[in-house]
Amino acid sequence: MKTEIVTIEKIVFGGDGLGRLKNGKVVFVPYVLPGEKVKVNINEEHQDYAFGELVEILEESEDRISPPCQYYFSCGGCQFQHLSYDKELSLKEEVLKELFRRQGFKGELPLKEIVPSSSPFFYRNKLRLHVLSHPFRMGFVKRRTHEVLEIKRCLLGDEELNRTLDLLYQCDTWRLLSERIKRVRLEKSLIDNRVTLLFWSLFPINKEDLERIYREAGVKSIFYYTKGARPHGPYPPDAPYGGRKLMPAMFELIYYVQPGVFTQSNWEINLKIMQHVFALGVDVEAVLDLHSGMGNFLLPLVKGNNLAREFIGVDTDPQAIEDGLYTAERNGLNGRLDLQRKSSMEALYEAVQEVKKYDLILLDPPRGGCRELIRLLPDVAVSKIVYISCDPPTLVRDVLLLEKVGFYLKDLIIFDMFPRTYHFEVFALLEKSP
Repeated sequence: MKTEIVTIEKIVFGGDGLGRLKNGKVVFVPYVLPGEKVKVNINEEHQDYAFGELVEILEESEDRISPPCQYYFSCGGCQFQHLSYDKELSLKEEVLKELFRRQGFKGELPLKEIVPSSSPFFYRNKLRLHVLSHPFRMGFVKRRTHEVLEIKRCLLGDEELNRTLDLLYQCDTWRLLSERIKRVRLEKSLIDNRVTLLFWSLFPINKEDLERIYREAGVKSIFYYTKGARPHGPYPPDAPYGGRKLMPAMFELIYYVQPGVFTQSNWEINLKIMQHVFALGVDVEAVLDLHSGMGNFLLPLVKGNNLAREFIGVDTDPQAIEDGLYTAERNGLNGRLDLQRKSSMEALYEAVQEVKKYDLILLDPPRGGCRELIRLLPDVAVSKIVYISCDPPTLVRDVLLLEKVGFYLKDLIIFDMFPRTYHFEVFALLEKSP
């Protein structure tokens, strides 16, 4: 295996450091920092680039710290535990600026601020782990492998999630059932400080085993998938609110969410984004949320904006729509919110055909972005588009496409939804060009 000494120039999206080999080829190295001189083993080489493994740090950055997690250099979940949190935030800012530069953004980037998480650890309200039986273990996939690393405690997970994880390790029934269980999700219900359990099983689980797990793990409710789009559950059958999580929101709203329905993993940051969305929608008359989920950003607008005549949210997840309508009913918002199970493209086509216009359009797409929607947005958006993304490269691509069809980027904010990882949330405000 070839070994070289390289100087790290910068951190790229994905968390690796970028350096150059003697032949000029770019090499990507994990667990390094800009300016460090390191010895690396070249373990994968391609025509234009290579991947290296850190062997020794010859010149260390002053921002380097000792990672507190015992699994850090094996687990694929975190990339930034070896640097100070302040440095992590500045690197994420540079990464976003570099993405805009590389894709051809012209002019000064209107980056207003970086909103940090109050704590870089114990912020996640949900964990998803693989389950294996020989030997029994639960964990995350190791970096650049398909091998599952046993995790007894995750420093990003809320303490209540870690407590439940520990109880599952001690649960004999869960251990015996591990031969048929593939994955498990632990999700915290924030208002009542309890954990819901959702897992994927090859075969149905009998009530006696569910009762033992429920009792020994001390969970709020249990759901599980075998086949089909809907899980079995809740267990117990009379679990309050159908076994849903209870999550606090603006204006004393309470969200009621089934396990498995998408919610943000860092609820503190989610609430801060929610406040920014509301500030932009407080005086609009019509809102269209094209990736509404259970109404995360739409419900506060319904509650706090008495002037608007129309609030429409669309999503393809039937359970998310159910939860949004259930939440609206529980919070007394019936009649002002229209949540529909349909695709974003279908909703836009209908709006164009009916010549409907919206003062505010919300885009919070999956990682693939929303390139296919952009050609229709000029016919529907009156003034403002809020684009929220956990995948900065696709957001940058789509912002540039939106500029070509008559919108300009007015404001940009980084919300650090995922401390100690390379991921972060980007909030972009686009307005129609005059």
